[in-house]
Amino acid sequence: NKAIGSSLETVAAEFDCASVAPPMVLCTDNAAMIAFAAAEQSQVRGPDDLTLSARPRWPLDTDQPSMLGSGKKGAKA
Repeated sequence: NKAIGSSLETVAAEFDCASVAPPMVLCTDNAAMIAFAAAEQSQVRGPDDLTLSARPRWPLDTDQPSMLGSGKKGAKA
């Protein structure tokens, strides 16, 4: 996590952007990192539209076709 954070800070500096990351104490728990990212996003953009419903095995990139082996039972619509 330290190496990733350091690399992100370097890239951010090259593009004259701010690099925002949770404190290292929160980087051992994915739920804590997701909550931190949501809190940061909420401060910048305000609350999200929560009308979406969760889907099992929701693809990360909806523009790309599903890959074989994406989940134990494959992709789901």
